[in-house]
Amino acid sequence: MEVRAGIYARVSARHFNNKDLTIENQILIAKSYIKTNYMKCVQIYEDMGFSGLDFKRPAFEKLIADIKKQKLDAVVVKDFSRLGRNYIEVGEYIEKIFPMYGIRFIAIADGYDSSNREEDNFLTGLKNIVNEWYARESGRKVSVVKQQQKARGGYTGGVAPYGYYIVVRDGIRVLEEADSMEILKKIRELKMKGYTSVETAEWLSYHKINTPSVYNSTGKIYSTGTNYKKWDAGSVRRLWKTNTSGDYHTA
Repeated sequence: MEVRAGIYARVSARHFNNKDLTIENQILIAKSYIKTNYMKCVQIYEDMGFSGLDFKRPAFEKLIADIKKQKLDAVVVKDFSRLGRNYIEVGEYIEKIFPMYGIRFIAIADGYDSSNREEDNFLTGLKNIVNEWYARESGRKVSVVKQQQKARGGYTGGVAPYGYYIVVRDGIRVLEEADSMEILKKIRELKMKGYTSVETAEWLSYHKINTPSVYNSTGKIYSTGTNYKKWDAGSVRRLWKTNTSGDYHTA
C-alpha cells in the first residue's frame, strides 16, 4: 500500500533570506526523499513568517485537521525545528499525537523516522531542547538589536510591509517604496470609496494580483501562471493596518 505523505515546511520572519531554510528548499528536499522512498506526496503545508515557538499556525493546524480526517499516513519535514522549537510540544506530537493517528513522522536532516523502532528517543529529546534554546536565545539577541534600531529611528520589523522594501543607511534599516506600493495605494483608494475587505479581496483576485506572501517569494506583483492564490478579507484588513515602524507579518 502506497504511503500518503504530507510535507510540512515553515520559515520564520527573520529567516526569509536564508537560502538553506526557504520554503522552496524545504519542499524540494522533502519531495526528493518521498520519491526516493516510494511514497506519494498528497499535500504540502506551508507556514511563512511563523515562529517555531508558536504552534497556532494556519498550515500546521490544517495539517493536524487532515491527520484527524485520516488523509495522511506520514508527515515529512526537513528537520525537527521546522515542526517547532518548543521541545515539550514537539515531543507531544512525535510521541503521542502522531502515533495515536498512525502517522509516521520523518525529519530528514536529523535522520529520524518514527517507523525505525531503534531510534534513540533521548537524542530526539536532546535535539528538541537545543532547538528551543536556540529559538529563545536568538529571540533575545534579535530583541536587543531591535531596541537599538528603534532608538535610532530605524525600522524594526522582520520583513518589510507590503509596498516597501528595506535598505540600510548608516547602519540603520529604513523603508523605501517598492513597486508593490501601487497596489497598496489602490487598496487604500478602494477603502476610501467604501469597498469592504471582502469586495477588495475579490477585486484583487479578479485582477490576478499576487498576495503579499507570493509577492515576497517571487518578486512578482501580478500572477501569470495557472496556480493562483486568491486574496482573503483578512489579508486586506492587515494591509489597512500596515505598520511601517515595527513587526509585520505577511498575509
